[in-house]
Amino acid sequence: MKHCLKFVLVLLFLYSCNSSDKIVIEGTIPDGAGKEIFFKELLVDGVLDIEKIKLDKKGSFRFVSETRIPRFYYLSFSKDNFITLLINPGEKIKIQSGASALKNAKIQGSPESVKVQLLNNRLEKTKSALDSLSNLFSSLSQSKITDRQIAIVNQQYINVVNRQRDSSIAFILKNMESLASIVALYQKIDDETFVLYKNRDLQYIKLVSDALGSKYPESPHVKSLLADKKNLLNRYNQIISQKKFEELAKTKKVSGIPDIQLPNQNGDTVSMNSINSKYKLLCFWASWSPESIQRNLELIQLYEKYHKKGFEIYMVSLDTKKDAWEKAMNFDQLPWINVIDLNGRNSYVAKIYNVRVLPASYLINSNEDIVSVNPSKQEIINTLDYALK
Repeated sequence: MKHCLKFVLVLLFLYSCNSSDKIVIEGTIPDGAGKEIFFKELLVDGVLDIEKIKLDKKGSFRFVSETRIPRFYYLSFSKDNFITLLINPGEKIKIQSGASALKNAKIQGSPESVKVQLLNNRLEKTKSALDSLSNLFSSLSQSKITDRQIAIVNQQYINVVNRQRDSSIAFILKNMESLASIVALYQKIDDETFVLYKNRDLQYIKLVSDALGSKYPESPHVKSLLADKKNLLNRYNQIISQKKFEELAKTKKVSGIPDIQLPNQNGDTVSMNSINSKYKLLCFWASWSPESIQRNLELIQLYEKYHKKGFEIYMVSLDTKKDAWEKAMNFDQLPWINVIDLNGRNSYVAKIYNVRVLPASYLINSNEDIVSVNPSKQEIINTLDYALK
């Protein structure tokens, strides 16, 4: 009898251990009956397929797995129709959704998954608002646009970006020991622009790394964050200090210009002040600006004539999409130094140089003096003919 009792107790113990690691995801998608739904784990370096099932006649489904640590998962119908879940061991989750938009599903039983959903949906709203402002700016640029209109749209754009940043910071401070904060750290406005883009945002990387490293040392995502911490710090250190310059280029001649260090097409950082030339033209442009394209074409012949005599062009794109920049640059075969600031209208270097409309340019001599602001083609020719004899 004693042996039987011990055996039962062992079984109960093993069952309790297994049940504490067990996770269950079940739900109903009424308009998804008969469709296949996929259950996947989001890894640090990709996605792991776990299981797929066909929804029954009522649109119901059920997945069972187990984990000893919090993990990120996907429920998806396709690569564009999915929801991200952050599941803790032992959770039983219920999902109610329509088939067309899993991201808007109602989630019960997984508070961390609700947090991730909040972060992702908030970012989508921000991107939608920014796209609307970009379209508005593009439509305005096709007609006569005033400085006031430019300033209003730019300020609206900046306000939307900063509201997203503020909400992410508030989330991190409230959820320091949640893996959902990793999502907040890595969110991007576009392919190259992080939500947390300011130099002082460095502190949040440190805070989250320290908190999660202590609480979840075995989590692959936490290990990746800790390993990537140095790279993230370097990313923020590359941002030009926002305290160096308040305003520049309001007069015809300004001495001691600030440097610009941005990546070229190959990803190599090119410093403007490292250019050894007698005269250089600093230009700001964007592929979506017809005036910029026209200006570039005008400069090609001028560049070919004066480059060997000591003239260089350092051209900064304010595109937010690298492929659009590369396509325009390669199509027109721009022969000079081309770099990009993917912060677009939020470019700090553009603010330093008081860029209000595109294209904008500054003619700079060998003493690092701005001798002309937005010079015409003929003004550049006149200056170079005299200076580069």
